Amino acid sequence: MIKHYLTGAASAALCITLAACSTPTNLNAPNQLAQKTVHYACNAQGQRDVNLEVQYTFQGTDPVTAQVVYDDQAISMTRDTNSKSNLVGATFVGEGYTWTTGQFTVENAEKVNGNMLTRADPAPNRTGEKVNTILARGCAVRAG
Repeated sequence: MIKHYLTGAASAALCITLAACSTPTNLNAPNQLAQKTVHYACNAQGQRDVNLEVQYTFQGTDPVTAQVVYDDQAISMTRDTNSKSNLVGATFVGEGYTWTTGQFTVENAEKVNGNMLTRADPAPNRTGEKVNTILARGCAVRAG
């Protein structure tokens, strides 16, 4: 029978490799990406109920993008970090839409309500100007 022995260097390398594989990754690392989907029940003009589904992408603990599903349409948005409203909540913009929520992180996204979904529409009788139409407001988190 032939016996195989590991050299000291090979044994150390094997131990380090196995230890690295068994070490859990930190989901909140600054560059770690994560996604969560949150469901909201909202009100709209005309007292009609609106259900929104929003898939957030996080980098570390901070939200960076939102994919809002409204009336069977997916709207891709990015976080507007230049907005003054970010002092009290999160604002996402894209494709002529704006979605605002309370402040949240990856840990509490399913517990923070949404504020409003608006769309920039052409202003009547004013060329090139836009007005914000409220599509949904008072959005409460609901069970998925």
